[in-house]
Amino acid sequence: MLLFFDEQLFQRTNGHTGEKLEKALDEHFQHALQEQTIWGQALNSAEFLIEQDRAERFCFQLLKNYWGKVNLFFYDSFHEANFNIETANEKIQHFFDNPQNKQPLFQFLQVHGEVQFAQVVEFIFSKPISAPITPTGLDKISVYKVNDRFLIQPIYSEHTAFWETIYAKKMYSLFLQQSLQKMDRPVELMQIFKRQLKSEVSINRAATILHKLIQHIDYENPRSYALKQLHLLNVCTHFTSGRRHMLKLRKCIQTLQRSWSTGNFALNDKEHTLLGYMLFQEAIFKKDYEHIIEHGMYLIEGERLNDHAIELVVEYEDVLSSMNPQPSALVKNYRANYLEHVFYVLIDTLVKQEQLSKAFELMKDYELATCTVLFKLLNSHNLEEELHKIEATVQQDIAVLVDGSAQIIRESLATWQDNYLAKKGPYYAIAEMTSQHICNLLKILFHEEEDLLVEKLLYVYKKYLFIPSHLHHFRQFIEQRITIPV
Repeated sequence: MLLFFDEQLFQRTNGHTGEKLEKALDEHFQHALQEQTIWGQALNSAEFLIEQDRAERFCFQLLKNYWGKVNLFFYDSFHEANFNIETANEKIQHFFDNPQNKQPLFQFLQVHGEVQFAQVVEFIFSKPISAPITPTGLDKISVYKVNDRFLIQPIYSEHTAFWETIYAKKMYSLFLQQSLQKMDRPVELMQIFKRQLKSEVSINRAATILHKLIQHIDYENPRSYALKQLHLLNVCTHFTSGRRHMLKLRKCIQTLQRSWSTGNFALNDKEHTLLGYMLFQEAIFKKDYEHIIEHGMYLIEGERLNDHAIELVVEYEDVLSSMNPQPSALVKNYRANYLEHVFYVLIDTLVKQEQLSKAFELMKDYELATCTVLFKLLNSHNLEEELHKIEATVQQDIAVLVDGSAQIIRESLATWQDNYLAKKGPYYAIAEMTSQHICNLLKILFHEEEDLLVEKLLYVYKKYLFIPSHLHHFRQFIEQRITIPV
């Protein structure tokens, strides 16, 4: 069951993409007024957008044909929901036999945009059902409103790549031909277009196409919230698209900041924080120590990055690493959580720049700059009595890394000691990062004359995390400041 426009495209191309598709579009479907060729030929959106009544009828009949009956693959899922297959099929059939369900179903599709079989099953039964992935002939359907008409795109199981390319071509054409103000959820559509584009061309090429398309949209549309979000999406795409685009990132962000600094749609604190985080990472990429410190301090001041953490991770998951922080751990992967990585790099850079007093203030003020135990020790009045907690913390961290729990610490520590220096082993990356971080902490503590902490932390370091080159650099650091070697 195909829409007339889709059927014509399929017949002209035999389900092929690439040059054959572009040739067919050029000969039979080219938009007469097309001036831009950012991603090949565009389609005439007036030919594939359909009115609501026709859209409702098509979607209802399509889903009835493909998703109007469940098979035995669903036995366990429906059994858990207190349904058997016969009862489930009766309920689904009853739903599709009632024409009055046409509008509620279409409203559901419109609200969700992209919908798969399991979601429709849940809609009909009004309860969550863990539907297994099973072939139905229809992978998903997309429904988006454009002015008073609709973009409808089924993705069939046969010739899936063709239908996904056609869907991308339709979105591309809409952005060239339609006003943003006439499109429902244009940013969501652009995200889908970006996702599909990355499966068609290289990451580098996809970023270039997206950049040019958003430039065109910017020229053709007035300022709006959606336009600002597209600019943010463009910057995020540069950030995640490799060396060539990373080199352009600072200029893109500066342009964005100038363009959206004032007015009703000015960048808010969350968006400034996102841009600050990308500038921080860009400074790391360029080894620009001055800007690492500038942007790193901006991110942690007033808990700025932490306050917006949930929103940023949800909305920009491709930019921020989202593993939960581990404030109690000293031995860990410091790249796994964006905030822990900020502190890790900031401490390292402050040490390189010999801003040791500033680094010490971070250690005393922020738990994530070190770990829970060290943070408490730095602010404790009973330091000597609690120093033993450093080794206990490191032992527990290692046990959890090796065996997932602290139940068999002795065996876990033995495994760690035998393997952590093996560069191709499972623990080396974490050991190397932690060793580097602890040596930086030791330098800071030595500079601040925290002798008891230096002595205990150095003892624990040599026992569990010693990496020769790191300790050598620490010794050099001390020798430059005193006459007695370590």
